[in-house]
Amino acid sequence: MYVYENIIEMSMTKKKDLITQEEIDACLRHISNINSNKSNQEQLLKLLQEVQITLDDNPIFEDSIDGTRIRATYTIETNRKGRGGERENVIRFQYIKEISIDYDKVPIKIRNDTNDATYSDDITQDPIIESYDTLERSIPTLSEILGLLKRMYFMPEDFSNRLAVDRIRKLRNTFSKDEILTFPSTAFDDKTGLIPI
Repeated sequence: MYVYENIIEMSMTKKKDLITQEEIDACLRHISNINSNKSNQEQLLKLLQEVQITLDDNPIFEDSIDGTRIRATYTIETNRKGRGGERENVIRFQYIKEISIDYDKVPIKIRNDTNDATYSDDITQDPIIESYDTLERSIPTLSEILGLLKRMYFMPEDFSNRLAVDRIRKLRNTFSKDEILTFPSTAFDDKTGLIPI
């Protein structure tokens, strides 16, 4: 399928720290809804103090040629603080999220035209713009990223993509199995994923 790029560029790429108190609280709430094991929550909280996860604040957007989907791509960097050289242990991924565009749900506003005292249909926003706004508001959450890292951690190494195998091994060297099991899980039908870079 063909896609064309609509790249939103800023003069400077900014990094955003994903491990904030608000994100940690949301992640712990998510985990407590699924599993009430307090020791897992405490272990995760302790681990998050040793981990740094950043993402580019300016994603890249791509539209499908038929205009039915938009994909946002963020660059994610994760590393464990205090383990060797800081830049050596950085693991980089592209986080990709796709959203479908539902033309039936595009807001249509009826307004009174002051020049002509009649009502007219006025599409207030283009469906593509509406979907971009939705994607911009739905930046990756800590729970999503941890869940995707957990999924990647347990991927088999029996495929030919050497970069993916390298990232899986780096993850396994960065986190123990017990630590990674404290991470929340993500649904496999979720339209998000991590690609090693």
